[in-house]
Parts: sequence; structure tokens; C-alpha cells
Amino acid sequence: MKNYLLLPCYLILAGSSAIYAQDSPYITLQQAFEQSEQRYPGITQREAVLSDFQLRKVETKARALPQLQMQMQNTYGSFEGNNGAFIPVPGVFNVTGNTADANGQVNAVSNTFASAVMDWKVFEFGRQRKAVEAAEYQVRGAAEGLEGSKLALKAKVAGLYFNILYAEAALDWSEKNLLRMGQILESSKSLAEAGLKPGADTSLVASSYAQARAYRSEWLGRYRASLESFREVMDVPAGKLPLEIFYRYKMQAKTYDSVRLSHPYLQVLENEVGYQTAQQSLAGKNALPSLSILGGLSARGSGINGRGGFDGSIGAGYGNYANNYLVGIGLTWNLTNIYSSGISRKRIGESIRSTQARYNLQRLQMQTTLRAQYESIAAQYQKLAQQETAVAKAESAYALYLSRYEGGLINLTELLQIQLLLQGAEKERIESTQKMWALLTSQAELAGDFNFLTTLTR
Repeated sequence: MKNYLLLPCYLILAGSSAIYAQDSPYITLQQAFEQSEQRYPGITQREAVLSDFQLRKVETKARALPQLQMQMQNTYGSFEGNNGAFIPVPGVFNVTGNTADANGQVNAVSNTFASAVMDWKVFEFGRQRKAVEAAEYQVRGAAEGLEGSKLALKAKVAGLYFNILYAEAALDWSEKNLLRMGQILESSKSLAEAGLKPGADTSLVASSYAQARAYRSEWLGRYRASLESFREVMDVPAGKLPLEIFYRYKMQAKTYDSVRLSHPYLQVLENEVGYQTAQQSLAGKNALPSLSILGGLSARGSGINGRGGFDGSIGAGYGNYANNYLVGIGLTWNLTNIYSSGISRKRIGESIRSTQARYNLQRLQMQTTLRAQYESIAAQYQKLAQQETAVAKAESAYALYLSRYEGGLINLTELLQIQLLLQGAEKERIESTQKMWALLTSQAELAGDFNFLTTLTR
């Protein structure tokens, strides 16, 4: 009879192991971090942003190079004078000359024109340097944003990882509870058949046994759901995670007194302040002029010679060349910017003040939360130590009461009360353990250091 009653429990335990146990080794938290960084779209997006700002910086530097423009053309058209026609800029064409010697002939000739112009801004009162400096702050901000995304991803992966362990521990708890209820049910039937206990005890235990099976089904579903949630960051772990990892909180965690200034969450805002400061300085320099070195070369051919005679053939435009050059210094000054740059500086100044306040608030919140977590973790360690004692004593009491029940010394109600006490103590320890991992994960994110957590899962 005992074997028949315990057989369903053993089958359920074996079935659950077949569901989520595999031959391959389990994945550690460090491996989960590394694999998730390689495939998570959020990291790819941040890497693309960083590459974008790096190219923008190169583009900003390139603006300091001389601006060269060149055009070449060969045209055929009418003329009034001895220079023919050409198109100096798109949308405009130029005709010069006279038809004094045309003698009524067709006044159309071939013309050739080529030119190159250089405009090199050699002095802009620091505008170019400030533009490059602002671009550098954007690159740094994007790099810190990437590091911040990696840190946030680690916190997310750790949360999902420990959630799997939590569901696994709760599933193990429900199966132990189911096994205990099966033992009580077997004992109650044996005692009822022997006439030592009323048959109503069997019905009462059967009800509790059915409820235990329901708990087990619920936690099996939640365990499967935790595995599916893990797919957001990477593939499901290859093997069942050892439950011993879940209870390694007994190792003393590293404590942190303050948030480091190099934390990526703070560095993103700090680089934003630097970028806005450079932009403010750049806005002030926009009120100043720029000095350029100008130069130009041109080559012009026409079917019209210097005496006014012309040749109407197509190839005649490559004769009668006139070559010229032009060099000089240019000063460009947008006087309106003297007024508008002052407004821009004030506007950017307010943005700097806002961002600096955000930085101070972020640092204050992180610092306060980190200190509060230190106190919570210390208290949680004490709570878990007490719960370990409570579970151990409840297990001893349950074993004693079960023996006394089987010996007919106590009634079923007393045994079920002890069993319920043990069940509650075990579940409370699991919940407290999960809360401890949540605190340690949050502390690691604020401290920017996950080494302690990765060490626990090796």
C-alpha cells in the first residue's frame, strides 16, 4: 500500500526532471553576461550610435580642410564680342564680344572654359577647435552610454537568471511538500484500515494532497515561464541551474560606501554637460569673423581670336586660350550673429544648468539608494539566518510529530498544523532569498561591479 501511494509522487518528480534537465552543463552568470552582450539588440543600437558620433567627429575635423571646387565645360552658342559664351555657375551663362567683323555671317562659335576655386578658412577665432571638442564629448558620451547599456543589461540578465533559480527553488519546495503529503496520506490510510484512526482523516489528507499537487502545477508553469522570459536576452540555459547557487547568499557580500564618479550612468550626464559647455563657447565665437585665403585658376578658349575674327567649327573652341589666376585674403563677418549669439549662449547656459541639476540628482539618488541597500542587505542576512534556524527546527518537529502520528499518539490535525508550519517556513525562506538576490543585483548595478555575483555562480 505504501509503494502504491508514493508512486505518483515519484512519477511527478521524475517527470519534472525530464522536463527541464539536460545533459549539457548549466550556464554561469558570467557566460550569460557575455552571450547576451553579443546578441541583445539594445547593445547593437548603442554600438551604432557610438560609430555614428565617431564619424561625426571625423567629419567635423574635415571642415578645416580647404574647400576646393572645379568645373570644366565645352559649349557652342552665339556671341557678342571676342570672348564667346560660357556658363559661370549653374542657371547663368555669360556672353561677351562683338560682331563687327562678322559681315552678316552666322555668329555662333565653340567655347571652352575650366576653373578651380579654393576657399580656406585659416582663422575662425577657435570655432573649429570648439566644434571638434564638442564632437569629442559626444563620442565620450556615446561610449559611456554603451557601457551604461551593458551595465543595465547585466542587471536585467541577473534578475532573469535569479528568477529562474527562484522558480526552480519554489518548484522543488512544492514537490517536497507533495511528497510529505503523500507520506501522510499513506499513513492515514494504514491507520484507518487498522481501526486506529477515523476514515475521515483520509479524506482530509486527500484534500491537502490535491492542493499540494495544484501548487506543484502552478510552480512548474512559473518555472517554464521564467525560462521563456530569459529568451529576451539569450537562449534558454543549456542545463538545469544547481539549486545550491540559490542558497549561496551565506557568502558575505562586498559592501560599497559611495557611488564612484566614473560610473557610466553619471559619466553620460557629465559628458553631456561638457558638450553643452563647448556648444555655449562655440555660440559666443559665432559673433566673430572668419579669415580665409582665396585662390582661383581659369582657362578659357574660344573660336574668336583677339582681333574679333571667329571660326564657327566645333573644334575651334580649344584655341585662342586665355589663362588667369586670382589670389587674395577674405574676411567674412555676419554682423547679425553679434546679437543672436548672445541669446544662444543664454539658452545653452540654461540647458547646462538643467543637465548639471540632473547629474546632481542622479548622483544623490544613486548614493542614497546604495546606502539604503547596504542596510537592507545587512538586515536580510540576519533574517535569513533566523529563517534557516526556523526551517531546521520545523523539520525536526515535523519528523517527530509524524512518528507520533504513525504511532497513534496524536491526531491528524496536530500533524497537519506542523506540516503547514514547515511548509510556510520553507516558503518564507525562499521568498527572502529571492529578495536578497534582488538587493545584491541592484547594489551591483549601482556600484558598477558584478564580480561578486559572477563568483557565486561559478
